[in-house]
Amino acid sequence: MMQAVEVEPRRFCKSAQSWEVRDDVAAFPRLAHEFTQGGLFCRVVGETGDSDALSLRIEIRGDATLTCQRCLGELPYTVDIGHTLHFARDEGELERLDEMVDCEAILLPAKLDLVALVEDEVLLSLPMAAMHAEGECPA
Repeated sequence: MMQAVEVEPRRFCKSAQSWEVRDDVAAFPRLAHEFTQGGLFCRVVGETGDSDALSLRIEIRGDATLTCQRCLGELPYTVDIGHTLHFARDEGELERLDEMVDCEAILLPAKLDLVALVEDEVLLSLPMAAMHAEGECPA
């Protein structure tokens, strides 16, 4: 099982640090419960923009297998996540960022677990009920 990777987001972004890992889905504690097999490549890069705005560029790619809720057979699933997570310094900035289209923002935490962040992103991308399309379940 993969251990937590805690960073200080302010320092991580200001020094343009990055973290990447390529591992089996079973190595991620919470993902091991969702997938039967597969692998992921994950990259998180800290960035500093205009007016010292802090953000993380998140990329998660891979192929994995879910269990079909209709037939209980294997269901291939492609993970393809790529976006930027912005950090707000206060509630006012968070509200301003939330009003922007296609902008994902959270309050700047003192510590951030990158493994948990990756797991959250993948879990949020999963379908509500993983199923083959109607009529496509194996006989």
